[in-house]
Amino acid sequence: MGLRPLDRFAKRELLRGTRLFAILQPAELEEMLGFVTERRVEKGTAIMERGDAGSSMMVLATGRARVTASSTEGREVTFAILEPGMTFGELSLLDGKPRSATVSAMDDCLILVVERRDFLRFLRANAELALRMLALLCERLRDTDVALEEIALMDFPSRLGRLVLKLAHQYGESSPRGLRIRMKLSQTDLSTLVAATRESVNKQLRAWREAGIIEEEGGYLFIRDVALLRAIAA
Repeated sequence: MGLRPLDRFAKRELLRGTRLFAILQPAELEEMLGFVTERRVEKGTAIMERGDAGSSMMVLATGRARVTASSTEGREVTFAILEPGMTFGELSLLDGKPRSATVSAMDDCLILVVERRDFLRFLRANAELALRMLALLCERLRDTDVALEEIALMDFPSRLGRLVLKLAHQYGESSPRGLRIRMKLSQTDLSTLVAATRESVNKQLRAWREAGIIEEEGGYLFIRDVALLRAIAA
């Protein structure tokens, strides 16, 4: 795995770019850099697993990661796809309890690790950061509530349509063929994000291709008719 270490400037800019640590003053960032460590994780391996002892939070520096949970029958649901600059593991960092989800590397990943013993001391001295962390956790909880509501109340085409539109909002770019989602996701990836089977996703995407709503090429999705997809999602 040929990931190069980050220098102090790169670590500082990465932390400054996160939603959680953007409020820190320069002196506070410098203090935090004193207890941040690096970790490398190969593609396809677990960064952390549900049930593991939780003693740290992490910031994704490079690569992508998937947040999942599995039932006893082996059915997997994906809660989120993490991009560089995103934080995870905050719950266990605060309460010291086992991990509530599994996070797996979708690419070779470089991660900044913040140990609980260091961060809690740092947090006690920064009330504004504590409030920011509470706000971030509340937002995550609201997102989970919305996801559960969609699974319980919406039909499958609507759920998939909402997911594709959400990805387009986050990663969309204009192209001659329509709105291109620049994140490459397999049909299996999409199926776990909407709690469905890969076969269901394949069938629905094929129907949308035939209707001229989307196109696919090289693992990328192009939305040809955004208005119609919004109507389906609604």
